[in-house]
Amino acid sequence: MKIILNLEGVKTLSKEEQSKISGAGRYACTQRGRMCCELAPGGPFCDAGICTGIGGSGGCLWY
Repeated sequence: MKIILNLEGVKTLSKEEQSKISGAGRYACTQRGRMCCELAPGGPFCDAGICTGIGGSGGCLWY
């Protein structure tokens, strides 16, 4: 862990930041062939996977 924290740009998250991530849940997904795409706050993220709830409350299961 100390080696990771010594890397440039890596920081320890505050309890508030950790709770936001822990409670983030899943984002709506779309299936594009073998690619599953989730529209996250930072923009869409696509990778090989299966969408478990197209247009709804599901998320991607990544290969």
